Amino acid sequence: MKRVREFFYNHGWSYYQVRNLTVAPLCFLLFILATYGFTSITQNQSFSEESPQVIPLSDFGLMDEIVERERSWIDGLGNQRYECILRGVDPDTNYNIRLNINVVDYQEEINPVIGYLREMGISVNQNSFRLKDLKNYLEDMNELDADQWKSEMAYSSLTFDVELSSYGNPNNTIYLLSGNRAVVFRYYDNIEITQDLIDCIVSIYDLDIK
Repeated sequence: MKRVREFFYNHGWSYYQVRNLTVAPLCFLLFILATYGFTSITQNQSFSEESPQVIPLSDFGLMDEIVERERSWIDGLGNQRYECILRGVDPDTNYNIRLNINVVDYQEEINPVIGYLREMGISVNQNSFRLKDLKNYLEDMNELDADQWKSEMAYSSLTFDVELSSYGNPNNTIYLLSGNRAVVFRYYDNIEITQDLIDCIVSIYDLDIK
C-alpha cells in the first residue's frame, strides 16, 4: 500500500488525494494501470540531479542550511515540477526550522486553477468545473491578500497565528498561483510572515525550475 501511494504521489496526485486512497479505488486504479501499462504514464518521468535551489535559507534569515531534498521532474501529466526541502536554524531562537517548497508549471492542456486546487487536495472534475463555483471549493481555506503576494490567487491552509510544532509534523501551507505556475510553501514550525519573506517566496515566479 505504501509503495502504491508513493507511486501516485510522484505522478501528479496531491499528497492528500493519495493519503485518502482506500482499497477499492486503489484496485480500480491498479486495473487501469495494468490495462494501459505503466509505460504510457511514466514515459515523461525524469528526475534531474542538477535541480536549481530556488531560495537559499539565508534569504529567510536562517543559518546552518541543510538541503534534505532537491529535485525537478516531469510528472505523469506532463507538468514540470520542482521540490526542495530545507532545514536551518533560527538565530533568534536557536530552533531548527524545516521548509518545503514545491513549484508546478502546468502544461497548456491543464487548467492551472484546477491544478492549483488539486495541490490543496481538492478533487475537481475538469469537465464540470466553473469559475463561479471557486469560492465553494475554497471555503475551508484562509484567503490571503493576492496583491501582497503578487499572485492571482493566494491561500493558506491555516491562519498565521496558529501555534505549530514539528512534533507530529503539523504544518501550515501557503498556496500561490500566477499564470500557469503554482508555488506551494509549507513550513512546520512557527515563522514570522514578513514582507521580506513574502518577497523571497514570490521571487520564485521568475526562476527557471528545469
